[in-house]
Amino acid sequence: MLPGLIDAHVHLIWAYELGHWIDLTDHPTMLEVQRRVREYAHAHPDEEIIVGHGFDYAALGGEGLPTAQDLDTTVYDRPVLLTSWDGHTGWGNSRFVERAQAALTKARRDVGGMQRDPKTRKPTGIFTESFDVTDLLPEFERRKSIEGLERILTAASGYGITTAFDVQVPLETLAGYEQLRNRNALPVRIRAAIYHPRGTPKQRYPEFMNAVAKAHDDWFGVGAVKLYIDGVQETGTAALLDPYSNDPASRGKTVYPVSEYEAIVLDFDRRGFQILTHACGDRGVRLALDAYEKASTANRMLGRRHRIEHCENLAAADIPRFARLGVIPCMMPRHSAPELTRRWREAVGAERTRHAFPWKTLLKSGAHLAFASDWPVAELNPWVGIHSAVCRTNPTGEPSPLRLTLEEALGAYTKGAAYASHCETTRGSLAVGKYADLVVVSPDPFEAPAEKLASIRTVATVVDARTVFADPENELKPG
Repeated sequence: MLPGLIDAHVHLIWAYELGHWIDLTDHPTMLEVQRRVREYAHAHPDEEIIVGHGFDYAALGGEGLPTAQDLDTTVYDRPVLLTSWDGHTGWGNSRFVERAQAALTKARRDVGGMQRDPKTRKPTGIFTESFDVTDLLPEFERRKSIEGLERILTAASGYGITTAFDVQVPLETLAGYEQLRNRNALPVRIRAAIYHPRGTPKQRYPEFMNAVAKAHDDWFGVGAVKLYIDGVQETGTAALLDPYSNDPASRGKTVYPVSEYEAIVLDFDRRGFQILTHACGDRGVRLALDAYEKASTANRMLGRRHRIEHCENLAAADIPRFARLGVIPCMMPRHSAPELTRRWREAVGAERTRHAFPWKTLLKSGAHLAFASDWPVAELNPWVGIHSAVCRTNPTGEPSPLRLTLEEALGAYTKGAAYASHCETTRGSLAVGKYADLVVVSPDPFEAPAEKLASIRTVATVVDARTVFADPENELKPG
């Protein structure tokens, strides 16, 4: 028996926003992607837009990124959008590009990172932040499905997750969780961060405050805001202190001008929000730490527990700042897997790879490390992440000095994640006075071989003293 597992950074709302999609998470080749898209489109003639998720840059082959023409050969009469495994890069066919251009023009917004051919200036079909485009398209609004959200919440319970922090929920999409909360139909406790895309007018901030007032209990709570300062290393959009190894002319751009980002942090800190900033690159992380420190000094507010999400590359000088400033590194151990990081390693080079994902160093510095899946970017199963943390190897195959013990990894998925979610007084450990949120697993992970951790199965999941999941082969029944 263990404390209920807490996923501190997940996108469960994705299943509400999309309902269903083509699964590309098994690293299909270009030809296989095209085959799946073609067959799916043929089998679903009434779907107005075809969506898929999970393609792997390296598995597609070729040196660069795919193009709209690569998808036009499969479907040309409807928009198609496929997102990469990291959830950022979108790959659309020509019809999707047309829809995106029209939506961006109508909204008078320059978001989404629509890439253009440097010679012809025509869109290539690649969007480095595709989720900022899909929010503008009514086709995606019409895909919303409460059944999709219920399906993924049920899956989370099956993996022993009792609390999840959904870190990027648009204001308009909070309704999915509200509907289930009002029906007492949430099998997982939810904390949500409202998404603040660049260009969000301050006139909407009262709506952020209203959302906090409306959802503030331990089943569905809103009290955080999500910002981006950079992108991802694979597309050269993460902000690095030193140039990219595969593009020495670039260090990546920030999503916001620094002064604009700092002003937003200052404002939301003053309003009492916990702030979550996506920062993969070491320069992005430093800018987030700088902004949090300035806000703390100016507002004299303590205990916000602002967070930095991902923290994949960190400068050594910035590691002690997390503990000193009370900033939480929320990290995804599965993202470090050698089989997923080939393009990532090419982008940052061998030396930065060696020091990347420094979980052990952060723990030793006194930081409150929180772990998460980042689903659908990686598997929802926490034991896959725990296995990745405990059995981590360098790309060359030897054990990484940054790997964690089982106690440390499990702690990041329980006590650490609870602290990052402002719920450590009620969750994160088995103790008198805390909620009866717990999970029974088999075999005992402390007796199982480390290489078998990913296959740990959930026997039962209990939330608020109620069994919300039971293995069909076990005598425990939900209720």
